[in-house]
Amino acid sequence: MNTVIKPTLVVVWSTDAQGICIATQESPAGLIPALKGITLSAWLRIAEPDDEKIALQLTAALEGMTPFHIEVPIHCQDGTTRRVIVSGLPDDQPGASRLQYSGFILDITEHRKALEDALRTAAEYRLLIENSTDLIAHCDTDGRYVSISPSYSKMTGWPADEMIGQLVVEFLHPDDRAHATKALAHLFNGGVLPDVVEVRKLHHDGYYMTLGTKACSVIDPSTGNSIGAVLVSRDISRDKEKIRKLEKLATRDPLTGLPNRAWINDHVDRMLAQGEDLVYTAVLFIDLNGFKAVNDAMGHAAGDVLLQQVSERLQSCMHPGDSVARLGGDEFVVATKCGSREAASAIAQRLIESLKEPFTVNNMEIRIGAAIGISLARSGTASAKMLFENADIAMYQAKVKRDGTYQFFEPATPPLCD
Repeated sequence: MNTVIKPTLVVVWSTDAQGICIATQESPAGLIPALKGITLSAWLRIAEPDDEKIALQLTAALEGMTPFHIEVPIHCQDGTTRRVIVSGLPDDQPGASRLQYSGFILDITEHRKALEDALRTAAEYRLLIENSTDLIAHCDTDGRYVSISPSYSKMTGWPADEMIGQLVVEFLHPDDRAHATKALAHLFNGGVLPDVVEVRKLHHDGYYMTLGTKACSVIDPSTGNSIGAVLVSRDISRDKEKIRKLEKLATRDPLTGLPNRAWINDHVDRMLAQGEDLVYTAVLFIDLNGFKAVNDAMGHAAGDVLLQQVSERLQSCMHPGDSVARLGGDEFVVATKCGSREAASAIAQRLIESLKEPFTVNNMEIRIGAAIGISLARSGTASAKMLFENADIAMYQAKVKRDGTYQFFEPATPPLCD
């Protein structure tokens, strides 16, 4: 069936005392079955032979001498079917027959299609909203909820009547309110938010959910001004937790929970970039003495327990701003800021003394030691890679001494020329 039809059909008609159409004006002419010379009821049976209810509705109106306004599909001469309104008014002049009417036929095909499309679209949108797992909300330009989807109440625990009329930001974590208020104001002033806005929303039970929200302005087509915003949110709490776990796997040693080599390298690079001219970035490379003997005698499980205890002991020696990481095996590293070589020496000595205290593994007392290599650099004079390499060299020099001590990296002095 052709539903987009032009031009629009308009017919003006009138009947005589016997109800026969005696005058018609049609535009365009010849599109509908001939109306002139037959009664309106007979014409309807020709134009719409499939619906007796319409004929009965017209007969009742004529018998009662009442106006009628009937919507009916008619089969046109060009093979199309059009929705039209057939309207008629009885002739109220004295002496007029009850069958004398005048009226019009108006094509409403396109209007009906537009209405049906709009209703269908609205129904589809409502169906999507009511069954969506996303949290869909509409707020006005005051930032107050106008409507929320059923999923919103289901996910957040807040009944609709407790949210509608309330400010959107009232349900957010206090630290997120200023950012959200700024984002909404940007929308209402004609701006666009291309990125997802991350906020923490208060659940009815008192805890906060992390939501990723995509917001867009609702524009009044007649004025071009914003009349509110649609907010589509998704609970990303699990996604955030997965990201945190992945970050932990990428930057943490799984045995001890300490930062790993990748993290400490980046950290030292940041320390060197942000350092003050008179402050050293110090890297202390720690290698345990006697660890291999424990591993060989008691097994790797006991060795793992010992490494965990060593990591706890090292962390207990840290001051604010210090960082300790495990590089692998029995190698650890400490990164810190020092004002002098003496300060770095004091840290190394503190670490060595702490590791001399006995450890207990499988109810056995174990004593180990450590050799420490130290490298120092001021901001802009070295890279993290260079500091680590220098500290490693110094650590092996300390290890050769076999006395559980520390050694600073000393650059080689070039030979004097004669």
